[in-house]
Amino acid sequence: MVGETLAILSALLQAISTVLSAEALKKVEPIWSNAIKSLAAAVVMFPVVAVTGDLVNLTNVNLDALFLVILAAIVGFGFGDTFLFKSIILIGVSKAYTISFTSPLFTMILAVIFLNEPFLLKYLVGTILIVVSLAIISLELEKDKGQKDIDLKGIMTAIAAAISWAVGTILVTLGLRNISVLLANAIRFPILAFFLLIISKPREKREVTRGDLLLLSASGVIGMVLGGITFLLSIQLIGASRASPLNASSPVLASLMSRAFLREKVTVRLILSAILISIGIYFLV
Repeated sequence: MVGETLAILSALLQAISTVLSAEALKKVEPIWSNAIKSLAAAVVMFPVVAVTGDLVNLTNVNLDALFLVILAAIVGFGFGDTFLFKSIILIGVSKAYTISFTSPLFTMILAVIFLNEPFLLKYLVGTILIVVSLAIISLELEKDKGQKDIDLKGIMTAIAAAISWAVGTILVTLGLRNISVLLANAIRFPILAFFLLIISKPREKREVTRGDLLLLSASGVIGMVLGGITFLLSIQLIGASRASPLNASSPVLASLMSRAFLREKVTVRLILSAILISIGIYFLV
C-alpha cells in the first residue's frame, strides 16, 4: 500500500499548496505570487538533487531535452499556475481548482494528436464525465449579471490553466526521455522563477508581508517539490495507471479544505463535480 499512500499524499500536498496560495492571493498579485512560489521550490530542489547524486550528470545534459523541460515549466507552471491563481481570485479555490484539474482531458487529446497515442473507448467515457462535471459547475453561476460575468471569466481562466498544464505535460513527456526528473526540476525551477520575475515588472514597488512570503514559499515547497516527488515515487511503485486516479482526488480534498480553512461556500453540486472529474481522470489514464 506504499505506492497508493504516496499517490494520495501527493494529492493532499497539492491541495494544501493551493489553499496556502489562495490565502496569500488576497493581497499579492498572481504572477508575483507564482514567482515567489517557484523561487522557493528552486532553492529547496537544488540540495535535493545534490543529495541524490543527480547533480553529477549536469555536464552531460541533452540540450534538446533541457529546452523542452524548461519550456514545459514556463507553459505549465508559469502560465498554468498563474491562470489558476487568477481564477482563484475570481471564483475561489473550490471551483477554480476543480475546473483546472480537467487538464488530463486536454493532455489526452494532445497526446493522440502529437504523440500518436491511440484513442480508446474508455477515453470517451472519461471525456463525457468531465464535460458533465463542467456543466454542473456552470450551473453554480450567480444570477446577478455582474457576478455572472466574473464567474464566467473565472471558469474560462481555470480552463486556460488546464490547457497550459496539458501542453506542459506533453512537452515534459518528450523532454524527460533524455534527462532525469530531479535534475530537470533543479534546472528549470530557477529559470522559471527568473522568467516570472521578469514578466512581473520587478521595478514596481510591492509590499509583501512576511506572512504572505511564508505562505507562498511553503506552497512552492509543498506542492512543486514534495508533491511532485511523492507522485513520482508512487508512479515508480504502482505505475501511472494506478497512481494518477488516486492523485486525481486532489480537487475533492481542495474543496473540503477551502471550506474548512477559507470559509468558502462548497455546495453539493461542486463536490459532485469534483468526484465526477476524479472518475473521469480514472478513465483517461
